Amino acid sequence: MCVAVPIVEGILVKTAEWILVQKERKEEARIKAIKGEVGGKILINGEKSYSFELKNENFPEGEKDSSLKHSGRGVGLSLRKKLHLLSNFLFSGSILLVFEHFWHGEIVPFFPFLTGARSPEDTYTMLKEMSTVGVSMALLITGIWAIYCFVLERKLQKEGEGNASIA
Repeated sequence: MCVAVPIVEGILVKTAEWILVQKERKEEARIKAIKGEVGGKILINGEKSYSFELKNENFPEGEKDSSLKHSGRGVGLSLRKKLHLLSNFLFSGSILLVFEHFWHGEIVPFFPFLTGARSPEDTYTMLKEMSTVGVSMALLITGIWAIYCFVLERKLQKEGEGNASIA
């Protein structure tokens, strides 16, 4: 049942991606508030009220000029997009492995669901397979993802430099 390791890594990566999405949404809302784009009907403590337009004077001096910068240089993938790619890599490979394990009878539709969990000896073998093969697969997928992101970043940088030289 080596497929459990990439699935767990995929869940952790998806959680990190979700946290970054929430931070980006908060930052976008803060920027809209700084620019005065917030207005209209809002709910505060369950009561209907209306907000006023927020202007830059409503924020401390240091926050006026801060803005969301997508990837630092303006060219390339954000960390959130990279994590999304990694989770896609992990989950798509895991789905194929789950099917393969089911096909070979290692996953069954009745308790204990894993044929490797029927006896203590089988459980030891299953855990050994997870710690060797599962971890190796997860590391290999993550390594391929890192190389893919590196190549993609270089390609986007070259395209950005080519577009800058034309302008």
